[in-house]
Amino acid sequence: MKDQLKIRWKLPVTKIQAACMAGGVLLYAIMEFFSLWGRQNEIEGNGLKRAGPGQGESIYEVLVKGLDKVQDDKKLLIEIPVRERHYTEKEAEDLFNRLEKELETQMLSENDSLNTIKRNLNFKTRLDSFGLSVRWETSDPDLIDSFGTVYNEDIADGGKEIMIIAEVSDGIHEREYQFKGKVFPPALTMEEKQKAAFRKWADEIDAMQQTKDALVLPQEFEGQKLKYLKPRDGGYGILPVLGLSLAVLLQVRTQVEKQKAGRLREQQLLLDYSEVISKLVVYIGAGYTVRGAWERIAAGYGESLKNGKQTIRPAYEEMVKAASQIKSGLSEGRAYSEFGRRCGLQPYIKLAALLEQNQKNGGRQLRNALDIEMASAFEQRKNAARKLGEEAGTRLLLPLLLMLFVVMIMIVVPAFLAFY
Repeated sequence: MKDQLKIRWKLPVTKIQAACMAGGVLLYAIMEFFSLWGRQNEIEGNGLKRAGPGQGESIYEVLVKGLDKVQDDKKLLIEIPVRERHYTEKEAEDLFNRLEKELETQMLSENDSLNTIKRNLNFKTRLDSFGLSVRWETSDPDLIDSFGTVYNEDIADGGKEIMIIAEVSDGIHEREYQFKGKVFPPALTMEEKQKAAFRKWADEIDAMQQTKDALVLPQEFEGQKLKYLKPRDGGYGILPVLGLSLAVLLQVRTQVEKQKAGRLREQQLLLDYSEVISKLVVYIGAGYTVRGAWERIAAGYGESLKNGKQTIRPAYEEMVKAASQIKSGLSEGRAYSEFGRRCGLQPYIKLAALLEQNQKNGGRQLRNALDIEMASAFEQRKNAARKLGEEAGTRLLLPLLLMLFVVMIMIVVPAFLAFY
């Protein structure tokens, strides 16, 4: 029974699991602290804080103790609406007195002054910082409408006077402001003046030709001969840039895929090494020569691949290639050396060196050397599998953290909204 309890307590807890649990506990402690601090500050300190003028009604959830006549300690959760604060008469008077200059400043927008209005005005309907609403009127809506749009295309150079009226209110107190202004024609460059004059002239001609199927454009304007051309579509210059960008991205993608394929090949070679060594040890121990064992392994792989029982594995593909080279007349030592060079990894280079040395020197210790190499290969395979597991756990870390973040947002946001 004690042994079973020990086994249970020795179950591993990963760093990710520990971090998630610690993060959850920490966030819970923080939220509880802010919850207790916020409640005490709101209720026991200054009561239920009222929103500023124009910010609307606030609703607070309050635990009320003592309402129940039977159970004195019973707490009842009650929603208490608190209206927004209103200005006192003196506060409203002081605010309205200093508001005139601010209204004029924000109204000007891109204009230099109200005496030289050439562009649209900025008629704001809300002054949120003060909780005030504004209603605008003008003495000539055809010149400046209640949205501040200025229609000054046909104004004479001397300009035209206008009266602007702003009615400001906080819902209880009101004040009316009047501003005198003068509207002038828009400030145009020489090119803009030429375009405006020609458009006006073309509009007059269009009105005269309105019964015809098409507008016949004039051949002369102010003594200048005219020629009309259709503008070219200007959206094609981006195409060469897009083509070049696509070519670069394809090249980058090709390089990335090559690197990914190379890493996958190395991974498969490392995972297959222990299996290759163990098969060689078994066949050589059964009395096969090195060449016979090699050809038997290659033939078995080819048969399994043909029957669909095996997927393509780079280590066995290289063994099949080496077996074909030997059958074609290449010496065994050279074939094994080429095999190690093509695999390109240190374990396979070492195996090729052992087999090549056996062919040259006829070493009797090949079986012992292969046994030692097999033990080392299985240890390497365990390390590789452990590394793959750690990489998979690391890749899962980001989704887990994102899920934790989403859950925390779902908890924290309603809590803060309830406080404030």
